[in-house]
Amino acid sequence: MSDQVHVLVVRAAGASWALPMDRVEQAFSLRGRRIHNVAGVPLLIFRGQSLEVLELASALGQPADGAQDAAVIVWAGGRRQAFGVQELAGQLVLDRSPLPAFVRSRFCSGAVLDRDEIIPVLEPGVVAGAWDSEGDRSFGFTAIQQSALLEIANIGSGNAATALSQMLGKPVEVHYAEALLATLAEAADRAGASASLSAVVDTPVAGDGGKVLLLFPDGAGDQLCELFGTSLRDEMGRSTLREVGNILASSYLNAIVEMTGMALEPEPPTIEIDLLGNLVQKGLAGIARPTDATVLMRSCMTVESSDARFAFLFVPHLGAVHTLLDRLGVGSEKAA
Repeated sequence: MSDQVHVLVVRAAGASWALPMDRVEQAFSLRGRRIHNVAGVPLLIFRGQSLEVLELASALGQPADGAQDAAVIVWAGGRRQAFGVQELAGQLVLDRSPLPAFVRSRFCSGAVLDRDEIIPVLEPGVVAGAWDSEGDRSFGFTAIQQSALLEIANIGSGNAATALSQMLGKPVEVHYAEALLATLAEAADRAGASASLSAVVDTPVAGDGGKVLLLFPDGAGDQLCELFGTSLRDEMGRSTLREVGNILASSYLNAIVEMTGMALEPEPPTIEIDLLGNLVQKGLAGIARPTDATVLMRSCMTVESSDARFAFLFVPHLGAVHTLLDRLGVGSEKAA
């Protein structure tokens, strides 16, 4: 099974590597630019911002390249980082396939075939050491507990679709819903295309209950606004999207309340438009550490043939997930 992927191909350690373009913000030449060493950390000042420079070859466990002629600004683990490479080879749109066994690596999410060359597709967050793609992916949750979280995602998606359908007066279909267990750093990467201009509705949960981030990447916010006869570019459109976010986030929380009896009261939401990476980074700041486990609830909905994808990121405060599972009667089980 393959899927189309837009990648930037770079050269490092004498080989070709592919970086997903939805994580790439910009690429540029390093010639004539100074890399500063601050307490052992290589830093580059680019357009007034300080970026840590990670030599891609070394990060992949390969011999150092020596001269790094180019850099790629990527979103990795919810933050910007510059990958230093030998060369920028160019952009490609190709089918992504599973990696052959002889080139399989924890750094890669698949491979693309360009003519006769197999090019591994890198996972920037793993390359940067922000999260690990191997090891125990259950984070201590049993299969029953994971099924319970998935059931909440399914019911929450159904509630949200019904609420949106009532607002629009049009059918809304849920294509899929999932509950992904991940560290906060990985969840930030999985939320959507970090380098895309997006909108986020940020809904705090009262009483130290956590936060729900409703993400509208890849123009999904514009699509919804158009269905309401407005535009995300004006105040009416942003107000409309804020209300949509409030209702959809409330629907997700209500699903949890109805199943568990937990007190989860949404506070007034705010809306911002920026690169998705910036929005996720800002929304998650101070909520938890990047290594803390969280639940990423995602769903794909279609409104009258208009494909709009929403990412729901529920970030509970300490103990909230375990309290939720306790209320569902599966909190006392231990992972094997």
